[in-house]
Amino acid sequence: MQDIQELFKKLQDFKKDQRDVRKEFKYSLENDGKYMELVEELKTLREKKKQIEDSYRPVKLDELRDEINDLNEMISDIAMSTLMEGKSVYLKDEYEIEYEPVYKVSFKKIK
Repeated sequence: MQDIQELFKKLQDFKKDQRDVRKEFKYSLENDGKYMELVEELKTLREKKKQIEDSYRPVKLDELRDEINDLNEMISDIAMSTLMEGKSVYLKDEYEIEYEPVYKVSFKKIK
């Protein structure tokens, strides 16, 4: 098994290369006149689309989205608390399909 530090270093190198290639790509696109015209046209069309959508958007849709987000957060908190107590966590839907929680580990920079 490879050392985690070596893998992290390799990951950082790939990310640096990716940033460099993206910068070159973005620079090339920004210097293409046709591309920039299309970008401006797309912005205008997106704004018009958004205005039309907003004029028809039901308030209930936003309320439901907020409720769903709140319930998902509560379910996550309860699942984490249950797991910390050493108990197993799983859910069943109306069709008797079982769900188990998925946990993710990620790293963030220490400042």
